[in-house]
Amino acid sequence: MKVEVADTFPPELDAIADGSARATFYHTTAWLESLGGAYPHLQRRCAIASDGARPRAFLPYFVARRGPFASLWSLPFGTYGGPVGDEVGSAELVRAFVRESERRLVVEAGVVDFHHALEWSGAAAETATTHVVDISRGYDDVWRNRFDKSRRRRARRAQEAGVTVRRAAGDDDVRRFLAVYRARLAGWEARSGHPDALFHGLVARGGARVRLYVAEHGGDVVGGHVNLYYKDAVIAWYGMASRHGDELQAGTLLYAEAMREACADGFRSYNLGASLGKESLIDYKQSLGGEARDYRIVCRRNAMGRALAAWRRRRSRA
Repeated sequence: MKVEVADTFPPELDAIADGSARATFYHTTAWLESLGGAYPHLQRRCAIASDGARPRAFLPYFVARRGPFASLWSLPFGTYGGPVGDEVGSAELVRAFVRESERRLVVEAGVVDFHHALEWSGAAAETATTHVVDISRGYDDVWRNRFDKSRRRRARRAQEAGVTVRRAAGDDDVRRFLAVYRARLAGWEARSGHPDALFHGLVARGGARVRLYVAEHGGDVVGGHVNLYYKDAVIAWYGMASRHGDELQAGTLLYAEAMREACADGFRSYNLGASLGKESLIDYKQSLGGEARDYRIVCRRNAMGRALAAWRRRRSRA
């Protein structure tokens, strides 16, 4: 088995991800190329295990540098990473990633291991939690048995106030959603959000696997959700409402309508994402029917890497 490291993500690797039980949307070219294009300071890397001329498995990661020091992440921003493909190739890729993490100037290297599949004896594992709604029984079950009464009441209130939800029709809708996104982030000094290029890139590259839903009121966009669709799972990747949209309960109606369409299209789970330990977010996700699902972040850090991780934790809680 031969392992090579490329600085692009060849689109032919999508076929390997499509056939791997451990792959998520974050392993697709649409995500990886969009992320790399939006964050040019992150160096794209993809370790590929091949048997002869045929790729058997791959492990995408990004390199972030501060001066001479490097951090390796599969994948950045807490998105699910690690190797996908056959077992032999995946094991070779893990060994190659571990060797790379042990280089002198690498201060941290980590994998967001959603499926608890990574074996790395020299690293520490932290538990992270997302909330996932089981939508496999259809929307009637979601509405009656997953949403609590207060959320159903809020969704109806939004409709009675004249809020409507639809799938975005083009780049103009992306820009209108981003205007809401930027205006809302302006009051959060600790957060700059993702660059607009990431949203535009995902919608342009994702095809049917990326959907933007917008909530409108009186002709104005008051909120939106970007969802990622892969195999039988939906990831509610990013959502934002204006202050007026919050008053109108647009966020709850966005979730309800997006889940309705996901059920109609045969998806079986709706991943609401991690809450970073924030009780208000956890309570909200549980009120939508989200059930806790633990996964791991497996990471090797030296002293400088541990200091960097502590700084990031403080910043995320600000």
